[in-house]
Amino acid sequence: MRRAAIAVLATAVALAGCSIRPAPGPPAPAGTLVDAPAIVAADAARRAALRGLRAWARLAYESPDESHKAKQLLVAERPDRLRLEIFSPFGAVFVLTAADGALAAYDRGAKTVYRGAANADNLRRYTQMDLPVAGAVDLLLGTPPIDDAAPGVVSLDGGALELWRGTADGGARVVWYSPTLLPLRYEEQDRDGRVRLRAAYDGYTTVDGVAVATQLQIELPPSQQRIGVTLSDIEVNPALGDAVFALQTPAGSAVVNLDRGAP
Repeated sequence: MRRAAIAVLATAVALAGCSIRPAPGPPAPAGTLVDAPAIVAADAARRAALRGLRAWARLAYESPDESHKAKQLLVAERPDRLRLEIFSPFGAVFVLTAADGALAAYDRGAKTVYRGAANADNLRRYTQMDLPVAGAVDLLLGTPPIDDAAPGVVSLDGGALELWRGTADGGARVVWYSPTLLPLRYEEQDRDGRVRLRAAYDGYTTVDGVAVATQLQIELPPSQQRIGVTLSDIEVNPALGDAVFALQTPAGSAVVNLDRGAP
């Protein structure tokens, strides 16, 4: 069940393999493209318009060793608040929350609550994603995590706009946008151009005046994992109190400190 929680962090575009992508060439001549500052401004406006959501999610998870499907409730709020609940016909079987620097996960089958810091290492235990919580929330809300301060190179890739940005470790983060500047795809690449993480967004619908991707996918080429999510009954910017992102320890459950030892 903990592996199933990975599925919410990302589906209509099937992408496969670990591709090699060279550094981008020079941008197209001035006047033919939207420039990087305009794309960054559009991303900022999108973040302001979509601060949080609550939705039901149908997920499908695939890896070389297993595959499964599940239904879950997803709640996410900027910058770093998250709640995932995985359901069976008998109720919630797994709950993950993150807020205010703390992460908690409840495994009903093990009758155990795991608690620790809301950092990338602890999130990875349950999502397999090498991301901080804020980065995961960005992906879920359709705003790929890019560094606004980094220089960007814009080019055309088919009918999409591609924004390429280098990272401090010599890799790159790349986002493809529609002509209306909605994110379509996102990649994190290492210094050799190999894709470490790939996300895709599709099925955009308008909810309360905000465009929301209803079909999401995340792929981890190094481990051949794929996660597909279809959202429904979407609420945009719902009122979310602190209690939504708090996990009370059920009676009779053991508690494990994640920062002292892995479960």
